[in-house]
Amino acid sequence: MKKYLYILCWCFVQCTLTCFAQSNLMAASDTIKLSEVTVSAERPLVQRKADRMIVSVEHSKMLKARSLSNILQLIPDVDYDGEGGISVMGNSVKIYERGRLLNLRGAQLKSYLSSLRGNEIKNLEILPQATAEYDAEGGTAILVINRQKKHEYGISGYVGSEYERKSRNTFSEYTGLTYSWGKLALYGNMSFEQSKSRTKTAENDYGSGVIIDSQSESSDKGNYYMPKIGLDFTISPKQYLGIEWSGSYSKDYSYDCWVNSSIVDNSPHPTSIKSFAPYTLKDNTNNVTLNYEWTTDTLGSKMNIVADYAGKRERDLYKYENKYVLYGGSDSIVSKSQPSVEGIDIYSAQVDFTKIINHHQFTLGAKYVYADINYNSKLYLGNATLAGILSEAIEQRDNFKYSEQRFAIYGMYRYTFHPWEVQIGVRNEYTEWKTRQKVKDQLSNNQNGNTLFPSFFVKRDIGEGNALSLSYTQSINRPSYQMVNPFVFHLSETSYKEGNPNLRGELLYNAALQFVLKSRYVFSLSALFIDKKINEMYEQIGERQTRYTLRNDGSTKRLLLYMGIPFKWGIWHCRNNVELSQSLYQNSIKHVNDFGVALTSLSRFRLSKQFMAMANIRYVKHYKQLYLIQKTDLVNVDIEGDYNCFNDKLNINFGVKDLLNSRGKNRQVFKNGDFEHHSNFDFLSRKFFVGMTFSFSAGAKRTSRHGKTYSNEDDKERM
Repeated sequence: MKKYLYILCWCFVQCTLTCFAQSNLMAASDTIKLSEVTVSAERPLVQRKADRMIVSVEHSKMLKARSLSNILQLIPDVDYDGEGGISVMGNSVKIYERGRLLNLRGAQLKSYLSSLRGNEIKNLEILPQATAEYDAEGGTAILVINRQKKHEYGISGYVGSEYERKSRNTFSEYTGLTYSWGKLALYGNMSFEQSKSRTKTAENDYGSGVIIDSQSESSDKGNYYMPKIGLDFTISPKQYLGIEWSGSYSKDYSYDCWVNSSIVDNSPHPTSIKSFAPYTLKDNTNNVTLNYEWTTDTLGSKMNIVADYAGKRERDLYKYENKYVLYGGSDSIVSKSQPSVEGIDIYSAQVDFTKIINHHQFTLGAKYVYADINYNSKLYLGNATLAGILSEAIEQRDNFKYSEQRFAIYGMYRYTFHPWEVQIGVRNEYTEWKTRQKVKDQLSNNQNGNTLFPSFFVKRDIGEGNALSLSYTQSINRPSYQMVNPFVFHLSETSYKEGNPNLRGELLYNAALQFVLKSRYVFSLSALFIDKKINEMYEQIGERQTRYTLRNDGSTKRLLLYMGIPFKWGIWHCRNNVELSQSLYQNSIKHVNDFGVALTSLSRFRLSKQFMAMANIRYVKHYKQLYLIQKTDLVNVDIEGDYNCFNDKLNINFGVKDLLNSRGKNRQVFKNGDFEHHSNFDFLSRKFFVGMTFSFSAGAKRTSRHGKTYSNEDDKERM
């Protein structure tokens, strides 16, 4: 515990040192030498607008030579854990590339961020709150990746690889290629990620008259492939047409999974169950997007039309061989097999028009989305003790169908005239959805809803790099399609999960007041209210079963104070983020108060023009919610080096993530009345890594129109 206190004190000391380092603060600058004259020009690498922060990657030699995962660690107000987890001012993040949501998580997202190079990126836009032009789904911050429009005429690309060592050795490879000629540009990339892990889990259920104890240990492996091909065609200086296909193919499986359970109840002797539970999960996703853009005048007014299709096919196979150890008698072996198939098809079309008149900008848009989801699952049972074979339990068969239509229109008005910047937007979404379950209970449910989502942003510059801004947004978090499927999915012999067809989206109301001092220090006070909060529920069913489900239960109120405090001292650049929150979770029965603390300190040492060393420390206090209690603190320490050579064409990145193995130790308690569910996770999260990326190009610069597109972003997120 002492080491945690030392780390916490060090974070606060660095914040205090800021008061003595103001003389060293300056904007990033480029130096250009012309004969005997040296010209120094300041470049605004970071611009803060009313609704977003823009980071100019193309104007920074340091950022262009690095991967996006490394760039995110250097951006103010952004926290990246190196494993695909990103937050902005304490809010989770959705990532958009060319206007489309990246429906990637975990190892897939980490691989994508590592493979994308800074020289492919024009700028990054970070929105703490979504504006009306984005789907109301989310209630989270947004990271927009704007790709470079300038490409090397001819061929340009990159190739890279990364080695990781946790409990197992893993490798990942990625490559990208762009070929441009005339009005056409053809691009493609491919990334491959491999993951291996060993996990130990202890779960305990304390219910009415029964105690269930489960100990599990599993070896898991995953392979992920992510190809992409696209074609850009510049019809004329004002018209652009593009088509892109991308895919994501993965296979996750457990080849060594054992679960030992014991049940203590009112019977004189406990029941012991030894289970062998391997699984295989295959997930194939394909996406095709057609985009047309027409620039109507020299001021930047334009019309954009997008048609998009996303399809997903998932096949799961879970097997259980359960050996019941019976007191005073022979053992009994019961086998289970549960194969399932899921198909998701989403079609969308959207049109947007933006008109710019002097200091005024008007935007109108409309969108239609249709989603069709089919889920089929079967359960096979057999008793090996009686020499029986697996046969289908007909009453456990599931044939679930979900369809949804959504119509959306939105409008935005932006006024920019120094020192003021004002943006007002409103979005209206009408949704119809139907659920059908053809086997179990013959469930049928038809519903619709219409919701208005206003947004407001205002910013005023008050001189000398100081600015004050105010914002207000409304949004919604819709449940995923799997959350509303009422089918019972068996997790073990003593537990199962069940979807909730009556689940509704939770509504979010967010207001924030922000002050920027000297263009560097950020102070933000935000208030968040969540109505119809979706809560995880563990509850006792019968005598020996635990059910996991989701419910709209109560509300959440949160007040968050965020402080971004950077400073510079010689070669030492330090960025410190402080998040202090007060949350109230309540329903008709109880309320829970929680005080949250999150501290981040990133130190960067520029040892030479080619070499940079970094140390990142993050502390998150344990927390509690309406039903969940997080029992452990997080103290994450990352140390890495970054080296560039051969005129920044070769980048070498190495180091260790989670030095203290803090993420690998996690204890949680769910309390629901007299019932308690305890979870203890134990795995090796400490990771040693080394990666190399080589970039190449040949030809002269030309402009290729990778413009802004929109897609069925929120619906892909729900897949």
